[in-house]
Amino acid sequence: MNLPNIPILAALVLLLAAAACGCTGQESVVSDEEAAQVLAYAEPVAENLLAGFNEDNYTMYSRDFSPEMKQALDEAAFEQNREFVTSRIGLYKSRANPVVTDDGKYVAVTYKGEFERENGVNLRFVFRKGDESHQLQGLWFNSPMLRS
Repeated sequence: MNLPNIPILAALVLLLAAAACGCTGQESVVSDEEAAQVLAYAEPVAENLLAGFNEDNYTMYSRDFSPEMKQALDEAAFEQNREFVTSRIGLYKSRANPVVTDDGKYVAVTYKGEFERENGVNLRFVFRKGDESHQLQGLWFNSPMLRS
C-alpha cells in the first residue's frame, strides 16, 4: 500500500494522536450544561464542514481548521478523501445524537451520521479545550463501509 492511498481521515487520526501523545487523560462525557456550551460552537462548524463536503467546496469545508489541520488536509488531500468517502457511502444527509467528551486537553463531539448508503457513521470533531477561536483540531469519519 502506498502512502497516497491511505485515507486522509486515518492520517488525521494519527496527527491528532501524535499531537496529544502523553498529554491527555481518559475521556469522559461532560455534563449537559457543558455539552450545551460546546455544541453552541461545534454545531455551526460541523454544519459548514459537511455542507462544504457535499458541495465539493474545500474553502467552505476547511473554514474552521486549525493551521495544523490545513497543512494535514490540503485541497488535493480533500479531493482524494472526498472521493474515497463518497464512493463508499455517498453524500452526507444528516447527523444526530451528539456526545460531547473531554480528556482534559481536547473536547470532542461525536455524532451518528446518515449518508446516502450508510447510517450510523461516526462523525468526530475535536477542538482544543479553552481555544476561544474554536478551530477544528481533529476530524474523522468512521464506519464499517469506510473500513472495508
